[in-house]
Amino acid sequence: MAYLWSDKIVDYYYSNPELDTVAVLWKDPGDGLTREHYIKVDESDEQWRDFVAEVPYDKIDQRTMVRNEEFREQFREAFRLWTDRPENNMSDETQYTPVNEIIHDFILNYDSKDTTQKEELFKIKLIIFDQEIVKNSKLDDKFKNAKTFIRKAENPMDVLLGYMVFTNGAELKMAAKEKFKVEGIYIPIK
Repeated sequence: MAYLWSDKIVDYYYSNPELDTVAVLWKDPGDGLTREHYIKVDESDEQWRDFVAEVPYDKIDQRTMVRNEEFREQFREAFRLWTDRPENNMSDETQYTPVNEIIHDFILNYDSKDTTQKEELFKIKLIIFDQEIVKNSKLDDKFKNAKTFIRKAENPMDVLLGYMVFTNGAELKMAAKEKFKVEGIYIPIK
């Protein structure tokens, strides 16, 4: 089916931390303007299936990671410029929360209503999708389902459990009637 964006796409990326919506930027040949269109990730939706046929999941993941890294680099550069100014240098007396405390708090006390934590969850998903073992995984249902499970994960623990399918041979127990619905995860004890 032909859409306004068909054959005119200039960029695409996941537009939210839940990875359930993709922003599609397309250039209108009539006026030369770049327009934005959002598509909900839904395997039952014809528009989504048509989009994924044109731009596969791995390319969306990759472009999203590259785009987010570009923004992170812009932030790093702005921070470097800010800290290079003498009046902004932090004293040695500045106290920092140890990283392990931050990680423990994030995993054990994750708050899905906290926008900062939701953004961190999104970043973890991107990091996982950037791992070689995930990028080079076979295209069988086991790994497709694991990627979908990670995309839809609503907390850090589920993201890590999904990642274990790639790293530790964990197996997803899929629901019999509902596509992409995970009922449980079998984790082998080594």
